[in-house]
Amino acid sequence: MNVKQLLDKLAGILNDERHAQIEKYKSLKKVLKALRNEKVALQAKLENTRDVTQRQEIESRLKIVTAQRKKGLVVLKELKKERKNQS
Repeated sequence: MNVKQLLDKLAGILNDERHAQIEKYKSLKKVLKALRNEKVALQAKLENTRDVTQRQEIESRLKIVTAQRKKGLVVLKELKKERKNQS
């Protein structure tokens, strides 16, 4: 195998990795958007609920959604940095 063939093979591998990274980035953005919408809905539901037990359930779910969203944002920022470094 000569150098050109090796470089072509390497470019193909890198493109696959890049493509996978882009797909992961897009899917993560969709998930984060859904979590944001769920957070807004839970906050609205919390404002309208007067029952103590239901409020506690909503608050706990809201904390979970908030934590998931924060973790997702951290991963998204890391992916964004990787994309900039590779470009």
